[in-house]
Amino acid sequence: MKIANHDRSTRLARAASWAAGLVVVAFAWWLVRDRTGWVVMLAVAGTEWAVLKLTTFRGYGEAASLWRAIGYLVAWPGMNARAFFGAPAENRPGAGEIASAAAKTFLGFVLVAWAVRHAHEEAELTVAWVAVVGVLFALHFGVFHLLSCIWRAVGVDAPPIMRAPVMATSLAELWGARWNLAFADAARRFVLKPLARPIGGRGAGLAVFVVSGLVHESVVSLPARGGWGGPTAYFLLQAAGLAVERSAYGVRRGLGRGAHGWLWTVFVAVAPLPLLFHAPFARNVIVPLIRALADILP
Repeated sequence: MKIANHDRSTRLARAASWAAGLVVVAFAWWLVRDRTGWVVMLAVAGTEWAVLKLTTFRGYGEAASLWRAIGYLVAWPGMNARAFFGAPAENRPGAGEIASAAAKTFLGFVLVAWAVRHAHEEAELTVAWVAVVGVLFALHFGVFHLLSCIWRAVGVDAPPIMRAPVMATSLAELWGARWNLAFADAARRFVLKPLARPIGGRGAGLAVFVVSGLVHESVVSLPARGGWGGPTAYFLLQAAGLAVERSAYGVRRGLGRGAHGWLWTVFVAVAPLPLLFHAPFARNVIVPLIRALADILP
């Protein structure tokens, strides 16, 4: 009985914590709801990130040194607090890895600079897609990788959150081990593991994709004031693709390994991208942001 009461209290405390986080995010949106789309996007995404960082920090970072606690909260995008505050890193960065991270950062800023320079001249969708790819390279593949190098150089276990996703030979590998491990780590801790027992592994896996879709609705469709359902449809397609990949048919066709797996992964992940980064998001969020930068930069 005591164990059951403890489990119930734990679930209630967890639910109350997430409810409080949702209230904070909703309040952040309410404060900027009438502002331009990119302001709404930054406010909502930044608040969601801060809530998740504080949630992952609890239970692991309280006993850490002040500098490491501050570093995790403000200078590291990853969500694996157990590793960050745990044993020292064994995989120290080499010169080649640092050079690669710097090159990706440079490429990303070059793409963003092109989008800014041509913000008022080129087609809106062209500017938006170049800018989105540029931001991905500059931040996720570049700056975040450089931060990983810095943390690992001083002994902190902070592996890159992007691990060469282009090399993935299955959707399972892409979404679970190569693409945005910050979200993958948080999803495993807060969605997959808690739901695996009550609804099973497949149901919990589907829930992860649903949650990912809803999160992207909040930072893509909400600030765009349109395109609703696109991001959720994108991640449901990923779940369906993963189910096909793991089916008897997918195993026979080699959809989870080798060249066939690579082609399958590229097709399923890339072809429906317009659902995720839809036209309203491009027109109402990305293009206004790039044009705002063009107007203030020399």
